[in-house]
Amino acid sequence: MNIKTILAFAVGPIATAGLGLLTVPAIAWIFPPADVGRLNIVQIAVSFGVLLFNLGLDRAYVREYHEWSDRGALLKACFAPGFALMLLVMLVTLPFDQLIATWLFGLGHVVYYWILVACVIVSFISRFLSLILRMQDRGLAFSMSQILPKIILLLAVAALALPVFSRSFGQLELAYLASLLSVLFVYSLNTWREWSPALRASVSRPQVRSLLGYGVPLIFAGVAFWGLDATSTLTLRSLSTLPELAVYSVSMSFAGVGVVFQTIFTVLWAPLVYKWVARGVDMRRVDHIAQQALAVVCAIWVVSGIFSWLADFVLPARYVQVKYLMLCCIGEPLLYTLSEVTCVGIGITRRSMLSLWSTIAALVANVAISVWLVPGYGAAGAVVANAIAFLVFFVARTEASAYVWRPFPRARLYVFVTAAVGLSIATLVLGPHSPVHYSLVWLALLPVVAWVFRTEWGAMYRSLHASIQSTRWYPEPEP
Repeated sequence: MNIKTILAFAVGPIATAGLGLLTVPAIAWIFPPADVGRLNIVQIAVSFGVLLFNLGLDRAYVREYHEWSDRGALLKACFAPGFALMLLVMLVTLPFDQLIATWLFGLGHVVYYWILVACVIVSFISRFLSLILRMQDRGLAFSMSQILPKIILLLAVAALALPVFSRSFGQLELAYLASLLSVLFVYSLNTWREWSPALRASVSRPQVRSLLGYGVPLIFAGVAFWGLDATSTLTLRSLSTLPELAVYSVSMSFAGVGVVFQTIFTVLWAPLVYKWVARGVDMRRVDHIAQQALAVVCAIWVVSGIFSWLADFVLPARYVQVKYLMLCCIGEPLLYTLSEVTCVGIGITRRSMLSLWSTIAALVANVAISVWLVPGYGAAGAVVANAIAFLVFFVARTEASAYVWRPFPRARLYVFVTAAVGLSIATLVLGPHSPVHYSLVWLALLPVVAWVFRTEWGAMYRSLHASIQSTRWYPEPEP
């Protein structure tokens, strides 16, 4: 994969993170904390719907893309089962819409539930269309589709700040739906040459059964991962207050630099590694990539610790905790990204049940610690539970991959990520009371990270330089 492709895929996450630094404070200033918490519930519910109803077939599409000759048939075989199940479930919930709305939002307006249903359907379709761009290395189109919804949401929130609007949760939820519809529109235009043949493609039952055989274990793994990701939200909703949920939601949003790294890396990594497998490439190169990813993870964590205090300048005073909470929050995307490298053996060997057990182990840890800490400490307890749970998730996936694939060096990985999680929790607990500003401690670690990973930085620099040198930025005209 050349540097132009990497940069094209990187534009979207970087721009999205930048827009998020505008959108999240705007929502925090304009809407009350209770509505900010409810929006977090909408986002969690949408992610659950997409994870549940795709039946693991989004992962099957990525895994089998280079193996199938008829990719229209592959798209149809992966999309149709989950879409049919989703529509069936929507009909079943029809008599209970008011009850569900009250349980989720604390408000009995059924329209809030059906807006949520529309968000789930739109996001489900967009998920599969995005895979087409991802697998075709159409990075710029993929990135533009990520940027547009953030722009739409920001403009909608800015419009809702006008005195003519009452600034209700329903308006905020509609703004979120509008942002999702915009990305579906763009995906549909960019991929119509691929999805239109899929409508006419014929798919056999054995083909669907084969895909489900790979994807079904991932259904449970996906739902378990959603539970791992959503435990903090659910425990805050049930054991704490909506304002505490709002503080947690904003803290997670300010961990955006970790999400940028996660998004760029995971979009590029899965198609690349399966392409290597299909071509018989020596997979020992994964060991070196894992160490390089560890270097980047540590650097992002340290830099976030140095500059997290800047959150005070863009958020209302009631979110003063965010600068301490976000260092635990950033562990989630960073540890997940690092585990995507170290768990590659699970995907290569198709032992997807191990992903399920790894996620369940982390989920149990998250639920246990959240139930223990959230009632007394609110958002602070939730982020500590989340950080520890994702550390368990990383270790479990890494050990499972080493067991079913091949052993590889892991001690260095464990030492550094455990130290990062421990220091993040120490910052949360001791930061407000320490005589030395916590950012100075993180600043002292910057040269340590630079020195310890000097070999990895050198290797990444040489790879980047060679990639730039070998890239033709302007194609030569054909003879």
